Order: sequence, then C-alpha cells, then structure tokens
Amino acid sequence: MVLQKQNIWDRLKTDSVWVTNTRTALFAAVAERQFRYVVGIWVSGNMQVTTTLELEKLEEDATYTIKWSPIPVAPADFRQIPEGSYSIIDPIITFEGGTRFYGKTDVVGMSLNLSLAYWDWDI
Repeated sequence: MVLQKQNIWDRLKTDSVWVTNTRTALFAAVAERQFRYVVGIWVSGNMQVTTTLELEKLEEDATYTIKWSPIPVAPADFRQIPEGSYSIIDPIITFEGGTRFYGKTDVVGMSLNLSLAYWDWDI
C-alpha cells in the first residue's frame, strides 16, 4: 500500500515531553515490524538558564548514537528541527522496530520541554 499525504496526516501524532539531565525517553520503543518517522522537533527554553540538549537514538544492539548535540537553548529561546518548516513526507530521522529516542540536558535540576511530530508505518 502506498500512503498518500492525507493518509499520513491521519497518522500524524504530536507528543510533548519534559527532558531532564538523565536520559529521558521521548517515546516508547517502536514496535517490531514498524517504522516511526519523526518529521519535526520543537524545544522551548526554561526561562532560567541556557541549557544544552542532546538527542540520541537507542539502537537495537543497546548502543546509543548521538543524532543532535549540542543544541544550546537560551532561557527565552525556541528551537525547531528542521529550522523554518517541516514536511510530513520528508522525515528528519527514522526509527525501526526495537529502537528508541532519548534526550538529556546538561544542567542538573533544569528541564526543557520538547515536542515532536511523528507518524508510524506498519510493515
């Protein structure tokens, strides 16, 4: 089955997570026989201090791969990946079954709010 844009819009989900200085899961592990396409990430400053964010992929072999680091976020800053706008048919990162997405900050006691848009495809 080939997905049309309307099918993708129907599958599109948006989640929001508070990322702390310990690895924070941005979503649960992707189910086997599934792909997760992340199309946009937004990060808001914490209104207190500049905090650096690191985003990692947990591979199926239990190793972590850094995908974006460092991402400095000023107190009143707002970051978007990709910058400007996003495309639902052009993902910025893909996760296959058994993988996960994590974020962590560099300042103890500080967190950042991260929102991400993604959609799933079952094979």
